[in-house]
Amino acid sequence: MKTLIKAIIASVAMFGALGFAAANAKPSNHAKPAHCDIDHDHRSHNADYYNFYPHDSYYRAGPYRSSGLSFSITLGNDRYDRRDQYDGRRHGYRGDAARQVHREVFDTRYRARIVLSEEVVRTRRGHQLVCNVSVQGPEARYVPDRRVRRIAKDNCSNRARINVYT
Repeated sequence: MKTLIKAIIASVAMFGALGFAAANAKPSNHAKPAHCDIDHDHRSHNADYYNFYPHDSYYRAGPYRSSGLSFSITLGNDRYDRRDQYDGRRHGYRGDAARQVHREVFDTRYRARIVLSEEVVRTRRGHQLVCNVSVQGPEARYVPDRRVRRIAKDNCSNRARINVYT
């Protein structure tokens, strides 16, 4: 019985020593990476590439990737801040987020038209009704703002938010 206990203790000590040595050993990943003929910074696919091959124009002295953790958080709808997607204006109601409910065009005595467009817009607070009134045409600057605002007041829904673009 004593010999069996001694054998078990010896085998546990031996496996423990082997496990400790394996855990503290340095990794042996010093294999030479495959040569790459593509014109780019090779550290994107192998961090040790320039340790084995000569430096090229993409080589940088610092590490390729920064060490540590990085993350990004976006609060709100960042598409709203992009000017180019929504008719060059910043109101953000063009595109797939709006459904047009009512549209009316009023002629003026100038070479211009007053365009009234009511849309249901999906926002953070739910669906809202927005009434956009704009003056279009080569002589739009001659249309009085008072007339545009009067048309908006008379023809937009009562619960709609009114945007007048002159």
